[in-house]
Amino acid sequence: MKRSPCYIGLFSILAFLFMVGCSTPPQTEKNYIPSLDQISGKWVKADTVAMEPSLRNFRGQAVANRDLTSISWFASAPYSGGYHTGVFKIDGQVPLVDMFRWQPYQTLRKASYKKFALLSTTRMLPEEDGVLWRIEITNQNDHPDTANISVDAIGFISQYGGDWQWWYPYPKMKGMVTKRDEEVEMVRKSIGSATLAEAQVDELVDGKPTGKKMTLRAPDDHQILNATKYNTTASGKNTLLIHDTETPAITGFAFKTTPDTLIIFHSGATAQWKLPLKSGETKVIEYLMHYGNSDRAITQQLNTWTTTFDEKFTQVKSVWEQRWQSMFQPHNTLFSGCFPVLETEDTVASRVYYTGPLTMLYLLNTNLPQHKKVILTGGPKWGATISFFWDNTEWSTVQAVTDPVQLKENIVAWMKVDPSKFYGVDNFGGKGVGNPYSANYWALFQLVRSYLAVTGDYAFLKEKVEGKTILETLEHYATNGQRMALFGKPGYTDPLYKLADFGSDEWNLLECVPTYKQIVPSFNAGYIWMLRETADLYATAGDQAKAGQLRNQATELKGYLMKLYAGNGVWNCLYPDNKTIEVRHCLDFMFMGRFMAQDLSDTMKTEMIKFVDQELMTDHWMRAQSLLDVAAKNSDRPDHGPLGAYDGWPAGTMDAFVQMGYSEKALQFYHAIEPVTYEGSWAQSHELWGDDKEDSKAKVRIAERGWHARDAMAGIGMSQVMLKCFFGFNPDLQGRMIKEPGTIPFRGTLRHVLFHGDYYTLISAGGKINATKEK
Repeated sequence: MKRSPCYIGLFSILAFLFMVGCSTPPQTEKNYIPSLDQISGKWVKADTVAMEPSLRNFRGQAVANRDLTSISWFASAPYSGGYHTGVFKIDGQVPLVDMFRWQPYQTLRKASYKKFALLSTTRMLPEEDGVLWRIEITNQNDHPDTANISVDAIGFISQYGGDWQWWYPYPKMKGMVTKRDEEVEMVRKSIGSATLAEAQVDELVDGKPTGKKMTLRAPDDHQILNATKYNTTASGKNTLLIHDTETPAITGFAFKTTPDTLIIFHSGATAQWKLPLKSGETKVIEYLMHYGNSDRAITQQLNTWTTTFDEKFTQVKSVWEQRWQSMFQPHNTLFSGCFPVLETEDTVASRVYYTGPLTMLYLLNTNLPQHKKVILTGGPKWGATISFFWDNTEWSTVQAVTDPVQLKENIVAWMKVDPSKFYGVDNFGGKGVGNPYSANYWALFQLVRSYLAVTGDYAFLKEKVEGKTILETLEHYATNGQRMALFGKPGYTDPLYKLADFGSDEWNLLECVPTYKQIVPSFNAGYIWMLRETADLYATAGDQAKAGQLRNQATELKGYLMKLYAGNGVWNCLYPDNKTIEVRHCLDFMFMGRFMAQDLSDTMKTEMIKFVDQELMTDHWMRAQSLLDVAAKNSDRPDHGPLGAYDGWPAGTMDAFVQMGYSEKALQFYHAIEPVTYEGSWAQSHELWGDDKEDSKAKVRIAERGWHARDAMAGIGMSQVMLKCFFGFNPDLQGRMIKEPGTIPFRGTLRHVLFHGDYYTLISAGGKINATKEK
């Protein structure tokens, strides 16, 4: 990549004066990249699942429900769906799912009814507006029997433009809503119930719980089918067109397996079959859904897909498998770099590592107008079009290695959004979304820093966005903490108040922890790190005066920050009038360990590690907050509270372990979380549950409560732990690539690691790293 002249001399000299050869290591015959079937989720019992599996196709997404066929929270901008797409019944009863299996290209559901075994497969067509269903009914009786089957086909889909928030628009009985009132969730959770659901729920405004209770009574399926918001027409027994009266949206269903009868309602129809089955015989019902805004186009597509159903059904898996394999190859068509290939006999660590690229590919969206492609932050229930700065920065090094061109494009776009007002952007409407986050300045800074360190594209520092060079913007980010300081105001006269004060609204930080606000250690450590990194950039550019000024500021603030250490491994938040609150949370441990490990005494490190061991770690996951924290009982949300952790926190904790000199402990934790991957891709958070939820034996599962997203990107940071911590790929702004992790019982090879425009193979053997340039 082209570099600014002021960097050419230095970076030419520093270009791998250590352990870097020029030959390509011989490729091994064994293929270490798992197939999608190998790396997919495993069969899990439905009664252990809080959040059901999801579906995606690079443009749309949905959640599978606890019956055999319906999906909810469908969103494929500009289309979104309400309630669900219709349930499967046998003898008029809804068999509830016994087992789920998530795979990126499909969701599998098993159920039983009397002596009938039932298996359904739901797939979304890649890059197309279609969903396919296949239901297998097997007679397990020792005599012939007849299965009386019905399937509701509900087209409750609308088309919405404008700006989408984390709480995107969707249709209900009376039209479009954006306020989340849990009515859809009540409908989902009452599937198979004979009574209407009614409950007191917390009213949400702009995605936030208000504490105000409201009574909801959810409509049943008969009422949903009779919603006058839609009109349905049929063509014979095989094809339906459902027109929305509110928007141009049209939903079509086609039955490859012709039903015996088709009963028409307003928002869809009920298809019915009588299936005689011999003992041991299996029969199959297949149908599909398409959506758009043209009768003719939808009808033509339904006819084509019905005729080629088997081919399309098979093609779904082959497209996913092809993209999966290609994302690990240099010069692929998906990304400007590639995801490094891990070769190791450590199969446990391998599964944790490869769940990262699996999640990245799963969240890839190619149908939003702001970018040709984007890795979405979450979904499907929340954030169907949204990018969060904080979540993206949790795997910024992996982003820079895998797709530096897209990362640079994202950075330029995101720098146009005011981080003091929004936590992210809507990739559909293009505007900033949400409320301000205390993490924003640090998150954006780290994304740029990772891009620079991995690519060596230092000419980027001279490019301008919104009238400022990138370097000037980085300095603006790094010094924002000083602008947030309240030193000198009444109640803020102690020099400690020169530290950044993040305000009194906990929603801008950890959201659910009421004590974690004002002057917090974590992001103050982040600002000190940002000042030091910006100083390095100015020093390299030849501006020693500016570099010295920034370093002096960092040194002064470090002295104040260290006074917030409460002892015993934990830190204080500082309130006005010198009031301190001890907070026993992983965030302070992670930031101090990752960004200021060199400033911690050995005693502090020992005490901090002891705190994590004794109060946060469980057998297979961790707590974000200690049960002993004074606010633990008031902080119970699975991502930031005492009964679970955001999926980025284990990765950040492992990183801190390594930076503090505890590499072996990081590897032990990496192995321990492997069972968490059995549900599939990484999520917003995993919760601790069951009778042992308050001790180390707690069960772990993807969280649903607390308004959480089923799929989320931060867990891709687990793969970054492998790259950065176990293979030492921790490039700095001086052009050095490797920082050895210390003694660690891990052996393996990482191929195709992109650095400064070239690919490298890294070999890790007991903490010693060898880097070789590939041809």
